[in-house]
Amino acid sequence: MSIGDSDFNENADITASDGNAGGGEFDAPPTGEESTSGGGLDFDLPPESVSGSSSGATGAADDEPDPVTQRVIQAKQELEQRLCEAASENAMSLAGARNADAGGIIGVGVSMGAIPGQSSLIVYVESESNEEEARREMVDVMRVQAASSEDLPVEVEVTGPVEAYSSNRSKFRPAPGGVSVGHFNVTAGTVGGWVRGSTGNRVRRLMMLSNNHVLANSNRARFGDSIIQPGTADGGVSPRDRIAILERFVPINFASGAINYVDCATGWCWPDLVRRDHVFHRGRPTPRFFRVGNSFVAPTRNLVVGKTGRTTDLTQGTIRATNVSINVNYRSAGIAHFRDQFSVRSTGTGTFSAGGDSGSLVWEWKTGLPQVGLLFAGGGGTTFCNPIRRVYAALQIKPFNLS
Repeated sequence: MSIGDSDFNENADITASDGNAGGGEFDAPPTGEESTSGGGLDFDLPPESVSGSSSGATGAADDEPDPVTQRVIQAKQELEQRLCEAASENAMSLAGARNADAGGIIGVGVSMGAIPGQSSLIVYVESESNEEEARREMVDVMRVQAASSEDLPVEVEVTGPVEAYSSNRSKFRPAPGGVSVGHFNVTAGTVGGWVRGSTGNRVRRLMMLSNNHVLANSNRARFGDSIIQPGTADGGVSPRDRIAILERFVPINFASGAINYVDCATGWCWPDLVRRDHVFHRGRPTPRFFRVGNSFVAPTRNLVVGKTGRTTDLTQGTIRATNVSINVNYRSAGIAHFRDQFSVRSTGTGTFSAGGDSGSLVWEWKTGLPQVGLLFAGGGGTTFCNPIRRVYAALQIKPFNLS
């Protein structure tokens, strides 16, 4: 499956205003040089009743379309509890109890097994490890007794340490989705897409969607902080390159035993500085543009997906596992435990994503490009994403062009 030139609206002018979101329908963000620094505009943070829980849980589980055996479910539940404990110890596997012969388990999910119709447990490890070593670590070190049965199908995927992506590229005006962006104190991530609030005055705000660690500096930012395009790693400077201010984020909870479901935030844009399209180059010197759909699709195993991001541009991948639990390293901010994520592997020779692609919108690779998830972390060729329905519910947003 491939995307040809005919599938996209082309526009060779990097500064062209075609596709501009326009300013007539939306309110502009408040102005003032104060918003260029963390101590700027004196606004309240979003109330807890609006943002939801600090973890971003929606209260309703996404549908799991593929049946799994009770044995796989039990092993996964036991293992993700141990991983949650490990994250609270600020270590990538259980503190002080790591099996030196094993790869260091940092995540778990459910995958399609080698036998058609059978599911298997997939474990993500920091370093090279085989099934026997991973099973030994689960049973002997992590005390997951459900993994002691040799009938339990186990797959091992080496990711290395999984980190929240962040890195560096070109200035666009108006700015489309898929380009370099970031809080003025962050290196660079990716503009995921365009949304509006679902209630109250937020309905009239045109906003960009990306990650908390891209737009809100991993909980360290406040309402009104400058969001610049390109990000600082790509030469962006505040206030010169400001296109939005931080509007809302779901806090990432690094506390002991905390469970997170989303890494997401919104930036309130000046409408004349952005456009609703997404951009890609694929080796060409001039950009081409396309539009992602407004409908949602639940992540399912073997679904073919795509994304465009500031580092690896347009890429295609396949969902490898759903309902994944993973410990993510946010460097100085700490390690956070996430559940109900999905993982993606590239369908080609390269990787699906790399540092700087955080915040990219992930969509199904078919006509209409329905939204599937929000990319936020990865390692060793495996990418991890939040299910898109959780993101929209946690931020109380909707696609901006819907009434």
